[in-house]
Amino acid sequence: MSWRKEAGTEDSRSYDYILLALFVFFVIGVIFRSAVIFIAVGIFLAYLIAYKIYDKSVMKSLSLKNKSRTIKLFPEEEINFKVEIENRSIFPHINGEFTFQIGSAIKAFTLAGDEKEYWKELKLPLSLIQRKKAVLEFPVRAEQRGVARAKNISYDFPHLLNFNRLRLRYYDFYQTEFIVYPKLLPVQGANAVFHMIPGESRLNYSPFEDMQSPLGTRDYSYSDPFHKINWKATVKSQKIQTNVYEKVVDRSFVFIINLGTENSKNLVSFNRNLENLLSYAAYLSEYATKMRVPFEIYINARKPGKEPFVHLNEGEGKIHYMHALEMLARVNKQSPILPFNKMLFQIGKQFIKPKTIIFIGDMSVGSMEMMNSWKQVHHSVYQVSEGEGGGATIRPVARKVIGNVT
Repeated sequence: MSWRKEAGTEDSRSYDYILLALFVFFVIGVIFRSAVIFIAVGIFLAYLIAYKIYDKSVMKSLSLKNKSRTIKLFPEEEINFKVEIENRSIFPHINGEFTFQIGSAIKAFTLAGDEKEYWKELKLPLSLIQRKKAVLEFPVRAEQRGVARAKNISYDFPHLLNFNRLRLRYYDFYQTEFIVYPKLLPVQGANAVFHMIPGESRLNYSPFEDMQSPLGTRDYSYSDPFHKINWKATVKSQKIQTNVYEKVVDRSFVFIINLGTENSKNLVSFNRNLENLLSYAAYLSEYATKMRVPFEIYINARKPGKEPFVHLNEGEGKIHYMHALEMLARVNKQSPILPFNKMLFQIGKQFIKPKTIIFIGDMSVGSMEMMNSWKQVHHSVYQVSEGEGGGATIRPVARKVIGNVT
């Protein structure tokens, strides 16, 4: 049963009073053997039967449409939200109120005009005719990054037989989910982040070669490595010949986001610019998608599982971009933070080919040491840094410490 009568409603007391009155009248009727009193007892009995039927039908016949759906929005985007409810009983519910609460990511601005009333229950007038459906529709606006659901749903209406207010609480999990993506805050210098590393794209001036795609041979040069010598061609031409391979280049990004920062007392807390950091990651994800560049994302927010941090596997295209935005939207400010250096250590073990790495957030001495070791295997390392006047820029990671980190 999805709907249940809220404890403490006054209609249960009315039922008890009538039941007591019925018992008293029945005893009086037996003692005095009065037909009039037995007629009154019959009226009370019929009332109680109707009362009980009505009481049970109210909870069983009320149906709220609850299909699983996800509504995805960008900040300040507006849509019309519909709630469908049906009364399947033969009894009408007149002058009722449908109430609910909703998360901070979404605001029903026409129902909560005063900011101080926003966190209270939102109310909509609702009358349900017998065996009819009603559709409640109202606009909602995406306020800020995050995930929101409608909760504490209830329906309050006058009892048909005693006119006291009856409140039914909806106990099923309401499956409609609102996802508000982060803002796309521009990052200057993103177009300049191009580092040639081994991959599959063909390029004439790449320092890397695809060993599976030979183009032919040429005369040996003193700078050529010994393993490239083609001995069969050397015997035929009586000159030392070197294999020539297809030049390749791969542009793949790794976005590593550090949500934490450390204060003067060495206490770990979320970075006060957390929303900006996630917005920069969203912008870079969009940029990589437009440039058709694969990317993956690591975030040092703890989660259960084999990988104790949030990770989006490498991919490309619009679907991958939407997955990235959803993952960034679901980052909770209340989730515990994984030490950044611990995450970097685990990430480093997973790299099987050179990467272009972009840090978003603070860095420390420990992370700088890891960066230097990654550079030795052809990794390009950059950091998104915020300026004093606002805005962000990508710069190559310097050897000095740029910030504090957990």
